[in-house]
Amino acid sequence: MLGTTHRIATPVKCQPGTGHTKRSGDMDNKLLDYCNTNRQKDVIELYLQGISEARSAELLGLSRSTVQGHKRVVIKRAQQQGYSPEHDMIHAAPSTHVVKGTSTLYAQDGQVKQQWVKTNLKQEEQLENIKNALDEFLADHENKSPSIPKPKKKLKDQELAVVNIGDAHFGMLAHDDISGENYDCKIAANRHKDVFLRLMNNAPECDTIVINQLGDYYHADTYTGTTTKGTPLDTDGRLEHVFLIGLEVMSFIVEEALKRFNKVIVRHCRGNHDAITSMALKAQQAAYWRNNKRVTIEMSPAVCWVYQHGKTAFMVTHGDTIKHNKMAEYFAGRYPEIWGASEHRYCWHGHIHSKQISAETYGQTITESFAGLPPSDAWHDSSGYVSGQSMCLLVLDRDKGEVRRSTERL
Repeated sequence: MLGTTHRIATPVKCQPGTGHTKRSGDMDNKLLDYCNTNRQKDVIELYLQGISEARSAELLGLSRSTVQGHKRVVIKRAQQQGYSPEHDMIHAAPSTHVVKGTSTLYAQDGQVKQQWVKTNLKQEEQLENIKNALDEFLADHENKSPSIPKPKKKLKDQELAVVNIGDAHFGMLAHDDISGENYDCKIAANRHKDVFLRLMNNAPECDTIVINQLGDYYHADTYTGTTTKGTPLDTDGRLEHVFLIGLEVMSFIVEEALKRFNKVIVRHCRGNHDAITSMALKAQQAAYWRNNKRVTIEMSPAVCWVYQHGKTAFMVTHGDTIKHNKMAEYFAGRYPEIWGASEHRYCWHGHIHSKQISAETYGQTITESFAGLPPSDAWHDSSGYVSGQSMCLLVLDRDKGEVRRSTERL
């Protein structure tokens, strides 16, 4: 945003002992707009009148440190919105945004000639818009999940089916001239549905399936097309649009699983790309399937999750925080009861977009990474990374551990 400003005079003390300070009041009066409480307003009004902190504390019946704290909070809030006259920042951003930075061009005489203000949506605004997208999804689905009859066959629980969905990156944009193939929201949706159905054709006739979504289900986590921490990305579409497509695909996957299994358990791992949107996805799915007793959406906020099936147990995580060669050791220390009660142990993760297996890394544990279906984006391609592009279904026997698996590739 472009604008012209003028320099604000620095406050000047009057005669000693008066407890007053001269201020350029026309501009500083705007600080009142950033007061959220009556107490903050009282402190700022005295501050604008030039009353010292010590005198303000005496008048308001507060300690001096409390007065200083209220003033500091208001001034910081104003600065976050882009208002700080002493720094030549007088172009405030709207309340829905925060200022990421300003660039100021000064003339030779030291006056401000031009100023650019860079803003970003507040996180709470992003969550509010995601909530609106959830409402839209529920309206389209008549506010309830579909009723799906149980499989007619009698299913046994000796075996457990597990599908590990690697980094899906819904919302990623890739072009064939860079990544070797195109990838966008439509391709991502069709690809995940098709591959999951192919896996279901090879699924065992057992009672329960666990679906592990291993993180980075969404490519971006902000309206500016960045990861949660701000890394810029190549993205396809508005955040709400991408979010709804991911919801529809995940609901499709659960519905198809319900046609073949009596129980469906879903774990959503939090990725480094989508810490906020993965939380919203998990909450929506829990609400959407809340009336279906055959579906369990695992809601633990922990970075790892474990599941035990007889003498077989596994731990899943995204893989950005606990590294591959430390997962088995973490499993043993964090979940000692399940570790001690099992004989066949596995650690599964995503994050690295390719296959990596370490057999018996710690206590007879097999640690394995699982690839996702997207191609490499521009950054990964330029850095020499190649995506494995597959999805895997594993069959675990309660006494023998993994007995077979089915891997579907593009």
